[in-house]
Amino acid sequence: MSGYVVGADVGSSALKASLVHSDRGVVAVAERNYPMHRPHRGWAENSPHDWYDALASAVAEVLTTGNVPAKDITALCLVGQRDIAVLLDEHGEVLTRCIHWTDRRDPSETRDLYDSLGRDVLIRRSGTLPIPGLVLPNLMWTKRHLPEVWAETRHALQPKDYLAYRLTGDVGTDPTGPTRSCMNDWRTEGWSEQTCDEAGIPREILPDVKYKPWEPRGELSAQAAVDLGLLPGTVLVAGGGDDPAAALGSGVVSPGDVSLGTGSSMSWRIVEDNPMFDPTGVIGLMPHLIPDRYLHEMVATGTGTTLRWFRSVFGEGRTYEQLIAEGADVPPGSDGLLCFPYVEGASIPVQDDMARASYYGIAGHHARAHFTRATLEGIAYQYPALRDVVTSRGHKVTGFTISDGEARSRLWNQIKADVMGETITPSLRVEAPSIGAAMLAGMGTGLFANVEAALAVVLELAPTVTPRAEAFAQYAELRTEWESTLAQIYPALAPATTGQQN
Repeated sequence: MSGYVVGADVGSSALKASLVHSDRGVVAVAERNYPMHRPHRGWAENSPHDWYDALASAVAEVLTTGNVPAKDITALCLVGQRDIAVLLDEHGEVLTRCIHWTDRRDPSETRDLYDSLGRDVLIRRSGTLPIPGLVLPNLMWTKRHLPEVWAETRHALQPKDYLAYRLTGDVGTDPTGPTRSCMNDWRTEGWSEQTCDEAGIPREILPDVKYKPWEPRGELSAQAAVDLGLLPGTVLVAGGGDDPAAALGSGVVSPGDVSLGTGSSMSWRIVEDNPMFDPTGVIGLMPHLIPDRYLHEMVATGTGTTLRWFRSVFGEGRTYEQLIAEGADVPPGSDGLLCFPYVEGASIPVQDDMARASYYGIAGHHARAHFTRATLEGIAYQYPALRDVVTSRGHKVTGFTISDGEARSRLWNQIKADVMGETITPSLRVEAPSIGAAMLAGMGTGLFANVEAALAVVLELAPTVTPRAEAFAQYAELRTEWESTLAQIYPALAPATTGQQN
C-alpha cells in the first residue's frame, strides 16, 4: 500500500506543511508566516484565524509543488504549540486572540496564582515548572480581566485541536494536549480535576483526551475540504505537541536520544522508556508521540526570540542566513562583545521571568556582524549548563540531533558543538515537526506499519558537526568569562528579582 499524506505544524510565527509519500519520502514543503500581535508592552498574542488561513494556503502549495491531486491524499495530521488556548463560544466562534506563551502581562498576578495553589503541588501533579505563559495563568487572567469573554467561553482548545474542530467538528485532544498547561496530571496523562477545582476553571471547557497521536480523529467536512483543496472525507489523524513531533521527525525515538531545537525558545527533548519525574519541575515530562516512549523536555526562553528581535530591528531586510553569514568572519568571542539573550526572561542558569537581554562590552570597532556572532554565542553558552541539568537528573545521553530553524546554519551548529565539546547531527530538513505529523498520518492510515518503517522513508540527516579541540578549549575560557560577567551584571538585568537557581 502506498500513497501521500500531509503533516502540518502550527508554530508561534509560522505554519509549516510537508507532503510525504510512503515510498519516496518528503516530496514538498511549504511555510506561511503570520504576525505576533503585541498590543501592549509585554503582551504577545496569536490570531487563530491566521492559522487556518495559513494551513489552507500551505496545503495548496505542497499539492501544487508536488503535482499531486487531492484524490491521492490519504490523510492529514496536525501538530502544534501546547502552551496556549483558543477560547470558543457555544457556536464554536473564536472569542478573542489567544495569549501566547511568550506573553508576560501582569507577572505579579501569575506569581500570586502559583503561590496560592502551591508551586510544589503543581509540579508534583503536572510534572511542569509553573512559569508565565502557560494555559493556567492565561485562563485565569482572562477570567479576571475579560469577564464578558469568560462568561461566553465553552471550549479552551490548543491550536491543533482548534484547527481539528474547524476541519471536522470534533472536540478532543491527545495525551500531549494537557501537557505544559500546569493543569494536567502526568500520572493519568489527562487533566487534573483537583487543579481545575482549586483554580476555579471549569473542567468541561477543556477537551477530553480521546485519541492516541497516531489514531484517526475524524474526516474533513465538505467546507473544510473546499478550504484546503482536499476531498471531503479525507482522514484527519489526531497528532500531538510540536516538540515531540520535532523529536519524532528528526528520528529521536530511542532512550538517550536528545533532540535540540531553537524556534522562539530553546528546547531539549530527551527520550526514555519510562517517565522520570523531576521534583524541581525544570525538566517536564510527557508521553512521546509513539507507543511506550516518554519525552522529557527542558525549555530556555528568550533564545530564538532574541535573534528574531535583533534581525527585525537591525537586520535591514536580511534573511537569517544572510545575517548569520556576516558573523562567520568574526573571531570566537566576538572581539569582546557579550550577549545575554534574555529578551523574554531567563531560564538557565537561573529561572527569572523578569530578566531582560543585554549586549555588554560595546566598543567602537563593533559592527553588526559582531552583534550577530555575540548573539549566537550567548545562546550557545547556555548549552553546557542545560546538558549538566539533564545528566544531573539521571538521564544517560547517547546523542544530540538538532532540528527546527537553527539546523539550517552550519556556523551556528559548529559554535554549539565547539562550546559543548559534543558532536551534533542536524536534520537535513528544518520542517521536522510537520514531517513528524506526516509520519503519524501515515501510521494512522496504514501507509507506515510502524515508526521504524516511517523513519526509513522520511528521515534525512545532514553530516555531523564535530567539535574542534582548539575551539573547544578557547570557548571554555570565553564561556567562563561570559558566566563571570553575567554574575556581576545580573542585578542590572533583573533588578526586581533575585532569580531561582535551576
